[in-house]
Amino acid sequence: MKKIDCHTHIVTAEIRDAYFARTDGWALVMQMPESLMQNPDCVRTVRSDPRLFLCACIDLKKAVEPQLRQLEAHLDEWKVVGLKIYLTYQRGRADEPRLWPVYRFAAAHRLTVTFHTGLCSLVLPSDGDMEGSRACYVARAAEAFPQVNFVIAHMDDPRFDECVRLVAGHDNLYTDFSGAYETGTEEGGDVEGAIRTFGEAIHSCAGMERKILYGTDFCPPLNMAQLEEYDLSIERIFDREALPLVYRENCLRAFPRLRDDWGGTES
Repeated sequence: MKKIDCHTHIVTAEIRDAYFARTDGWALVMQMPESLMQNPDCVRTVRSDPRLFLCACIDLKKAVEPQLRQLEAHLDEWKVVGLKIYLTYQRGRADEPRLWPVYRFAAAHRLTVTFHTGLCSLVLPSDGDMEGSRACYVARAAEAFPQVNFVIAHMDDPRFDECVRLVAGHDNLYTDFSGAYETGTEEGGDVEGAIRTFGEAIHSCAGMERKILYGTDFCPPLNMAQLEEYDLSIERIFDREALPLVYRENCLRAFPRLRDDWGGTES
C-alpha cells in the first residue's frame, strides 16, 4: 500500500528529490501565495512527477474571480485536485460571502478546499488572524456547500478538541495534524507528548479513523523535513486495521478529483 500525503510544500525540484529519496507515495502539493514564500517553480515541479498533484492557492489579498478564471484553463494540465486558502496567515473567515465563488468553483470541478487553520509556521510572515481561522467557520461553509469537501489542516492547532468535534459531525469535513513537528515547536521537541495530545482529541469522538488524513507539511526550507514522526504518530494513535484508511483511503474520499481522474484506486 502506497501512502498519500495530503499536505506538502514540494515546490521545487530539490524538495521533490529530498522527499522521494525517503518515500515513494503520492503527495499533494500546497501552492503558496507569493507574499508568504516565493515558489515560482511549484506548478513545474508538480508536473515533473506523476506522484505529485496540486492544490492551487487562492490568495486572499487579491481579487478572487480572476484567480479562478486563470485556474480554470489549467486544471488538467496542472493536475489540480484542490484549492488551498491560508487563513491565519491572511485575514479572513471561511464563511465569508466573498469566498462563495471559490466554493461554487470547487463544486463545479470536484475540487477539495483545504484551509490553513490555527498557529502558523515559526518562520513565515503572518497576519496572525487566529480568530478568523477557527474551525467553526469552516464548518459553516461546509454546511452551506455540502457537495464540497473541506479539509481543516493542522487540526486548528491548538483548538484540537473543538476541531475534532466539528469534523466528526460533518460528512464533508476532514482534518490532519500536518506540520506539527516543525523544528522549534513544542510538539517537535516532545513527539511522545504530542502523540498523547492528538490521540486524546481524535478518540474523543467516534469514527475519526475515517476522517483523519495523513499529512506531513514536508518542506525542508521551512524546517519541516519530518516524515518518520508522522508514521509513528499514526501507528500509535490508530489500530492496525485503520491504517489503510488514514494513510490512503480517507484521502481518496476527501479528494474526489484525485480518485476519479488520476487512477486513485491504484494500490
